[in-house]
Amino acid sequence: MRMAEELARNAREAIYAVVEEETGRKLGELTVVTEVHEVSPGEIKVRFTPLSAYSPTAVDLGRRIRAAGNVEGVKRIVVECDGHMQDELVNRLVNSP
Repeated sequence: MRMAEELARNAREAIYAVVEEETGRKLGELTVVTEVHEVSPGEIKVRFTPLSAYSPTAVDLGRRIRAAGNVEGVKRIVVECDGHMQDELVNRLVNSP
C-alpha cells in the first residue's frame, strides 16, 4: 500500500470512530463523511455533510473530525463542510487555529 493511501486510511479510521452527538452513532455508521484523501504529502482533506442544513453542532463536529484525523504523519488537515446553510462560516471556524 502506498504511504498516501495508508495515511488517508488511518485518518479515515480515526474519523469514523468519532461519535456524532445528535444521534450517538459513530461517523462510520452515518453518511456524514463523504471524502478523506491526501491532497499532497502529509496534507489530508476531509469533506463532511452535517445531518441538517441548519445543524447547530456543525462547527463542533468539524473540529472533532479535524482533531481525530490529525493522526501520525499528518502535517496539515483541512476539513470542509458541504451542505450547511453557512458552509463558509463553518469552514472558517473549523479550520482556524
